Amino acid sequence: MINSIENFSNEIFYEIFDYLDGCDIYKAFSNLNYHFSQLLNSSLLLYKIKFDFESDDLFMNNYQHMKSINPHQIFSLNLSSELYIDKFLSSFNIDSSLDHLQSIYLENIQPNTLLILLKNCIHLPYQCQIYLLIFTLPTLKYCKITSHGFKSSATLPFATDNQQLSMIEHLIIDHSVTFSELAAILSYTPKVYHLKFWHEDIKYPIIQMISSTELSKLTHISMNISYLEFDEFEIFLSKLASTLKSFNLVYTEKELEYLDFDIWEELILQNFPQLEKFYFDFNAYISDEDEFIFDGCICDQFISSFWINRQWFVEIVIEPDIISLTIKPYRKKWYEFINIDNDLNVNHLTLLTIRDIPMDKYIETYDKIEWLIDVATIYHLEICDDVFIGTIINIMNILSSLDSLKLSSIKLPNTTLLSMEELDEINHAVDNNKITKVYLDKMIRFDDVLFLIDLFPKVKYLQIGCTSDIDINLFLQIILMKIQNKVNSNLHLLAISIPTADDYMIERIQNMIDFKRLLFNYTIKRTNDTIFLRMKSF
Repeated sequence: MINSIENFSNEIFYEIFDYLDGCDIYKAFSNLNYHFSQLLNSSLLLYKIKFDFESDDLFMNNYQHMKSINPHQIFSLNLSSELYIDKFLSSFNIDSSLDHLQSIYLENIQPNTLLILLKNCIHLPYQCQIYLLIFTLPTLKYCKITSHGFKSSATLPFATDNQQLSMIEHLIIDHSVTFSELAAILSYTPKVYHLKFWHEDIKYPIIQMISSTELSKLTHISMNISYLEFDEFEIFLSKLASTLKSFNLVYTEKELEYLDFDIWEELILQNFPQLEKFYFDFNAYISDEDEFIFDGCICDQFISSFWINRQWFVEIVIEPDIISLTIKPYRKKWYEFINIDNDLNVNHLTLLTIRDIPMDKYIETYDKIEWLIDVATIYHLEICDDVFIGTIINIMNILSSLDSLKLSSIKLPNTTLLSMEELDEINHAVDNNKITKVYLDKMIRFDDVLFLIDLFPKVKYLQIGCTSDIDINLFLQIILMKIQNKVNSNLHLLAISIPTADDYMIERIQNMIDFKRLLFNYTIKRTNDTIFLRMKSF
């Protein structure tokens, strides 16, 4: 029996240390005893060093601990504090003694500083290209290069037969490249299996410069593409390996051939039989002058055995000046965690999210929603803004097939000031909506919930987000009395999310319900900060 942490095996410590910063490890364990001294200096322990500080004292303290670490044991360096990158590099030599160094992360480093650093890494004469310097690092497996506006005017030459090639396996080119530049980069990296890049070239893309051989080992590819016609994109896809397992495409334009889902189905079946994950973002920037931009596109093509069997589904997002259609692997949504009944197979239905829309821009948003109902049947809606209830009703009238609705918060009208026409609109919404699941993320007043119960008479699942200072017993008493007074209430499950939820709160609620005889056949349980009250009958 182990009765002291010191008696843990070295393997357990190595496993624990893998989650910790190297300087923190050294600071905590270096002066304990001989056993830990031996452990920290073992060649089996490799340190991950991270410098992310905003004060000189913290920087110097960790730097002193780092200087005590054997350089042969440093596995990675993360210098994410731009204030101290130059100071660190002027004091610490990154050279051949770091023979286990496999990862360097530098944030906001200046190009000249990076060139000096890389020259020290490889001990080679000065070269003009950052990529050429990186490719000569002998043990580098992972490389991410991010550039905001900086672009070398020099062209990277293609690798020659007698040139040293890179050992990089995971390459992220987080800046725009042409296909000719990408082809040159790939000529140095024959072992890359995970590739991410941005393509942006209004001129002829010259896809033919990339050979299938350079892409033959890819199992994961992620692309951000603009200004590329779909037939050119198809040529690029034909060069990818049939062993591809993960595909991620972000497209920012309006060419609708990218939204022909039957073509996508054919391409995947023919070229990528081993594909497991498929991500596709179609981002269409729109202006007030744009008319219907999705002519001929039918998202309901996704409700077919090909997409369902692979668990890839479509979601749509409306934001200011942009509509995004996204295909991605299935993940459970809030309305799926609790199984109320089997009336609707929610796994296969489309979610629309509306966010960051100013209150005075919702009239234009109605037009965009009108576009979408010709493209897809929307069954789930999430509105991430604080909106007036009239806005919600207008959207509900457009999306007549809605089954679930999630709201950030609502603004209720003063019913005494409503006109007869406005009251008729509310009554029409009450009579005609089919919504069975409602989630109010932030309740401002008790009246918010009472209004929603009246507005959605078919609701079976209601979830409410509350603040910790709410009188939860009073709140539940009011809701349950409201439900009892309704004829033929359909509400079966009430979920209350509250930060202070605990078992004692559950006990108090249960005592209150039983004492006041509000329910007779129910169950209550808690999952994290959410209390679920299932009502079987009244």
